[in-house]
Amino acid sequence: MNIRPATVDDILAIVNLENDVFKESLGESFLYDEMMLNPFSHIVIGEVDQKMVGYIGLRVDEEAEIMNFAVFPHEQKKGYGKALLTYALDYLKAHYVKTLSLEVRESNLVAQKLYLSFGFKKSHIRKNYYQNEDAIVFIKEVNP
Repeated sequence: MNIRPATVDDILAIVNLENDVFKESLGESFLYDEMMLNPFSHIVIGEVDQKMVGYIGLRVDEEAEIMNFAVFPHEQKKGYGKALLTYALDYLKAHYVKTLSLEVRESNLVAQKLYLSFGFKKSHIRKNYYQNEDAIVFIKEVNP
């Protein structure tokens, strides 16, 4: 898999991916603003044969947060999510980021299993973070 920085030309594909996986999207304008106006934003695309299979969006400062992370359902269980998360963690280590946090739906057991396998720890619950579903906040020390 090739991992490369996202460009504005990728926005519609990211929106389609988010809608496919989450049944909703951060939206074109949000993604545009992240790419073009937010100096803390770092969004990368995972590609196989020059086709997007997934992406991960981070906000990076002394601490980092995963804004969104998705792999197309028909491309899951092929190691692409692990590769994107490994890339993100390597990037954060190289930039001396202390911790990485994220929210995940309480019902998303597959994602929770992935994060736990990477050494993330459950921190706390955010009630009704996703409309009618709680989020579990996961945190990982990247550079302790």
